[in-house]
Amino acid sequence: MSLYDVKNVQLMSVVKVFPIVFAILGAVIGIFTFFIFPTDLAAGLGFGPRLLSWVIFVVLYTVIMSVGAIVVAWLYNFVANKMNTGIVISLEPKE
Repeated sequence: MSLYDVKNVQLMSVVKVFPIVFAILGAVIGIFTFFIFPTDLAAGLGFGPRLLSWVIFVVLYTVIMSVGAIVVAWLYNFVANKMNTGIVISLEPKE
């Protein structure tokens, strides 16, 4: 068993990967929210306004969640640096 100490999260990897992940997640959530099981507000809209609402939802969800993930990664780096510690991960070789 090997122990590794994660003391830093590369912010550029968070900036590159998380917007894609959140865009996919937002698209799926938006399809359910606006088309499959529409909310009370979305049920009264036609297809065009629903599609526009879905696109706006995906963009806003991606931006807000990505900024949140970047802030959390930055805070983790800041706190781990100040405490001079990090998360300890135990890795075992696959047999």
